[in-house]
Amino acid sequence: MSDSPAYRAAKAAHSVDHLFGSRAFGMPGTYLGAVAFPHPRMGPWHYWWQAHLLDALVDAAARERRAGSDDDAARLRSRAHRLLRGMAIRSGGRVTNNLFFDDMAWLALALGRLREEDLQATGACSKDVLSAGSSLMTRLQSGCDDNLGGGTWWNTTRDYKNTAATAPTALALLRTHHVAEARDQLTWLFDTLWDDGRGAFLDGIRLVAAGSGTETTSVDRALYSYNSGPVLGAVLELAEITEDTAERQSWLDRAAAIVHGAAQQFTEEGPHDKPVLRAHGGGDGGLFMGILARYLGEAASSPLLAPDARDLARELVEETAGALWEGRREFDPDEDFSKPGSRREEGETVAVFSPVPARHANEAQRVGAPVELGTQVQAWTVLEAAALLA
Repeated sequence: MSDSPAYRAAKAAHSVDHLFGSRAFGMPGTYLGAVAFPHPRMGPWHYWWQAHLLDALVDAAARERRAGSDDDAARLRSRAHRLLRGMAIRSGGRVTNNLFFDDMAWLALALGRLREEDLQATGACSKDVLSAGSSLMTRLQSGCDDNLGGGTWWNTTRDYKNTAATAPTALALLRTHHVAEARDQLTWLFDTLWDDGRGAFLDGIRLVAAGSGTETTSVDRALYSYNSGPVLGAVLELAEITEDTAERQSWLDRAAAIVHGAAQQFTEEGPHDKPVLRAHGGGDGGLFMGILARYLGEAASSPLLAPDARDLARELVEETAGALWEGRREFDPDEDFSKPGSRREEGETVAVFSPVPARHANEAQRVGAPVELGTQVQAWTVLEAAALLA
């Protein structure tokens, strides 16, 4: 049996689809990821989990296309389009029916990548993707203003500007050719929320009180790994199109600092005594490590980045992917997955990946306990990043 990085990523893609794939309210032509396996009768709505599921589907479609598996690539692209429809229906008819700008930024990024993948494969792009992407960008731009000096509001309450919203918004602006606006967002992030001593971004700045021309603010100094990811991606992409040599180098130096900061702040010892990315548990935190890994993978492939930072990014992605693969639990999909002995050596299997790369799934994901979609999309994303590097 093949054990290549591409095979591992394909196993993750198959497993997430088999365990979590569903329809929006049972409607044909739609797709959604159930929030857990086994599927709960009534589950909460996690818009941004679905956005990252769509991103992973694009990863898988691109991988299959590059391998010459056109039918598999087309099937995955079709699933991504059905997921967009499912998200729109589940959101009340439009994907812009959302109070959180970070949620919409993640979907805008995924749809931009789906558009590019459609164009690569077929030379055309669906109107649904273009329309949704355009509407999302309009909403995102409405969340950017000069209050608190710049940045993007976290949600429509407009009392908190954070890295979580500003970073993916900056990247989305950059990819839609709003370069000046993206540069402003990134500059605000480094001026306001970058902690140079720790090599990472503080979570955000909150408006506590305002009036009579004054503002009172407080800074949330928490560090979360995923905040570094899209800033890293945006800084690298901005450097690529920056003509001024000194400015380009400044952005590249910042990218290298983000990579080294991630290694300092967001790793722990893995099963082979080498650093792996540290996870943030379940819930929304179950996606954080995967988001960072996506952009570390981009850094590892960047010819502009300093070689030491590039090599470090590669090592973190590959070691984390290896730990996730070795720590998986594979089982017969026709058997009760809560049975410890349900594994089989031949025929179709599905895998559950550990939410903590440094620990085996049998330890970190108790046998029989519900498995969260977010943690499995996270593992899939890491494995796709490693497959792309291979």
